[in-house]
Amino acid sequence: PMSEIPAFKLPNFEVLGLLGRGGMASVWKARQVSLDRYVAIKILASSFATDPDDVQRFREEARAAAQLKHPGIVQVYDANFSDGVYYFVMELVDGYTLGDLLRRKGQVDEEDALIVAESVAVAMDYAWTHYQMVHCDIKPDNIMADADGTVKVTDLGLSRSVTLLASERKSKSDEVLGTPAYMSPEQVYGSDKLDCRSDIYELGASLYHMVTGRMLFQGKSDDEMLRCHVGNEQAPDPRSIAKHLGTSFALLLEKMTAKDPDNRHRDWRLLLADLNRVRAGRPPWPALLPAFGSSIKLDR
Repeated sequence: PMSEIPAFKLPNFEVLGLLGRGGMASVWKARQVSLDRYVAIKILASSFATDPDDVQRFREEARAAAQLKHPGIVQVYDANFSDGVYYFVMELVDGYTLGDLLRRKGQVDEEDALIVAESVAVAMDYAWTHYQMVHCDIKPDNIMADADGTVKVTDLGLSRSVTLLASERKSKSDEVLGTPAYMSPEQVYGSDKLDCRSDIYELGASLYHMVTGRMLFQGKSDDEMLRCHVGNEQAPDPRSIAKHLGTSFALLLEKMTAKDPDNRHRDWRLLLADLNRVRAGRPPWPALLPAFGSSIKLDR
C-alpha cells in the first residue's frame, strides 16, 4: 500500500506512503522536514465540523496527549488543522498492532495476554493518575508491539477529542464513536462521565478477543453488539473456546467486563494487583456480581 498517493498536502511534511486505513482515519509514514525525522501522521477522514471551537478543542486534546511521555504510550508530537484536514503527528512505531497479530494467528496464549494486560495497565495508570486521561477506544488495533516487543497504547487523546467533536454534532448524526465490539455499557449510553473503569472494560473485551480469537459478541451487527453490552446478554465462557485457559484468568475477565462500572476494578492499580495474583496462579479478588452482571458468562 506504500505506493498510494495522498490527496492532501501538509506544510513541513513529505508524505511517503500509506501505513493503514481505518473507518475514521488513515495513517501515513512521513518525514518531518524541519527536524529530519520520520513520523506517523494520522489524517481524520470525517470532515469534522469546521467550527473554530471544535478546532480549538481538538488542539487542546492533542496538547494534553502530547504531554504524556511514557514508553508504553505512542508519543503524540503535534496536532493541527490545515486546509480542512485534522491531523495528528505521532511517533513512528516499527512494529505491528495486536489486531494484525490476531488476524494472522487467530489468538494468543494466556501468558502473552497477561503481558499485554500489564503493559497497557501500567501505561494507562500513568495517563489516568497524572492527567485523568481516559482512552475511550482500547482495542487490539490500538495496542502495538514494537520491534523490541515493547507494548504501546496508541491513539490516546485522539479518541477523546474525536468523541467530543462527534458528541457536539449529535443532532446531525447518531453515530457512536468507539468500536462496538469493545465498548463499555456506559459509553454505549453516551455517558459524559467516563473514567478509567470504562477503559478497563474495553481492555477486558480486548483480552477476551485475544485469548479466544473471538470478539465478545461475535457475529452480531454493530447495533446488536451495542445492545448486548448494555443488556443481559453474555458471551460464552472463554474456557469453552480456549481450552488451556486458567480459571483465575477467566475470573479476571469476568470482573473486568462487569456491566456496572462499580463492579469492576476501581482503578488501574487494583487491576495490576489482580494481574499479579493471576500470574502467581491465584484467583483475583472476588467481584460480587449479580445475575447477568458481566458481559462474560462463566460456567461455574
